[in-house]
Amino acid sequence: MNSIGTMIKRISGLAGSRDVTDWESEFIRNISTRTNDGVKTTGLSDKQIEIIERIHNQHFA
Repeated sequence: MNSIGTMIKRISGLAGSRDVTDWESEFIRNISTRTNDGVKTTGLSDKQIEIIERIHNQHFA
């Protein structure tokens, strides 16, 4: 099981690619910036964590 921080670091490379939707790309950019690229994840909501896990599992599972 990967930590949320690790997942954010992995999915950050997907932002701006054709592998994710425009919405997902913007979400990834915002989350990466907000968490300092996965370093500070304590302020994330359960819904944000669900989305991070979903994107991560679609591309790295």
